Amino acid sequence: MMIKAAYRVLSLEQSHPVTVSAICAQAGLSTRSFYRHFRSKDDLLLAVLTEETNRAADELADRLRKAGPPMAGLEEWIRFFLSLSSEPRRRRRVKVMDSPEIIRAVGYAATMEQISARHRDPLVLILRQGAADGSFRTSTPESDAAIIQDIVMNASFRRRRESVDENHHIGFAQIIDFVSRAIGPDS
Repeated sequence: MMIKAAYRVLSLEQSHPVTVSAICAQAGLSTRSFYRHFRSKDDLLLAVLTEETNRAADELADRLRKAGPPMAGLEEWIRFFLSLSSEPRRRRRVKVMDSPEIIRAVGYAATMEQISARHRDPLVLILRQGAADGSFRTSTPESDAAIIQDIVMNASFRRRRESVDENHHIGFAQIIDFVSRAIGPDS
């Protein structure tokens, strides 16, 4: 309940920092109740981030189970992360996760490292499968996964910035073309 309340408060356009009392008011709970569950506001904000990214990772896992061969899995992985910046509902949720309030939370960097690894792990598996079955002839799965993740996250980040001209967006087809040349899939 507190995590959902924090999300709702964070989703409001605000010019001042989010307070524990504002979150408690939204949840209809006391600050005493808040501190029974969380040591600090930062802990709650990181819990919001973790819950949201876990939800995304679970959805990605479902999509990848249905994807089929390694190339289809790679395409689905890329498509999924680009959708976070192109589909309006997802874009709004990501904007909350990118809020300065969450980014400033103590422990944010370590939490993001864990999240990044969780999102990269299925990509490593896809690349390993492709290397094993010969469909990704030149892939070195661990390093390629990190590079592909960086490219896709950068493209997604750029898409979320409204000041970026539409012509500068790196698209799905461009990423697939680049990655395909790098990992050497069968034609």
